[in-house]
Amino acid sequence: MRKNRIKDIKENIPVANYNKKLECMQMQDGSYMDIYLIVPKDLVNGDPDDIEMDCFTWAKFYKTYGLDVEIISMKFPCDTSKQQDYWKKLHERNENPLFDQMIQRKLSELEYRERHTVKKEFYLQFFYSTEEEISSSRKTIESTMGIRFLGSESGGPAGGTELLEELPEEKKRQILFKIANKNSQIF
Repeated sequence: MRKNRIKDIKENIPVANYNKKLECMQMQDGSYMDIYLIVPKDLVNGDPDDIEMDCFTWAKFYKTYGLDVEIISMKFPCDTSKQQDYWKKLHERNENPLFDQMIQRKLSELEYRERHTVKKEFYLQFFYSTEEEISSSRKTIESTMGIRFLGSESGGPAGGTELLEELPEEKKRQILFKIANKNSQIF
């Protein structure tokens, strides 16, 4: 029974390998697949003109982009291990007993947040047939949506006008693993 489930997963997500030259996944049938992060925006406190412009941008994208695209929504646990390490080191070096109580409170807050808070992320998954299709599609995507490339210094989550963000290979693999294994926890 278990072998059949594993076989079904391979049939449902038939990724052969990661093509480093094209920076996307190559499927077993020779087609390609790529994933981009949708840059999160604050819709409650954001400027209404910016929000309306983003809506027009999405509408333009859906009208001009003719290939297959899929929106993926995932929840990830909040990773506070770096902050916890910082406060634990501070606790070890601390000599003030009054400061000790505050450090313990911070640590317990971070532990609670890690157990009970999730981070929701959205991705766009694109499917291509040929290498030529990849280059023309990426030009269309970049011209309509804007892509924040890895290593670019355009600010934080809402720093630029880009609506999509490029993902490293490891993150793309984690997303595919999470799609195939719904109950797994990854960061």
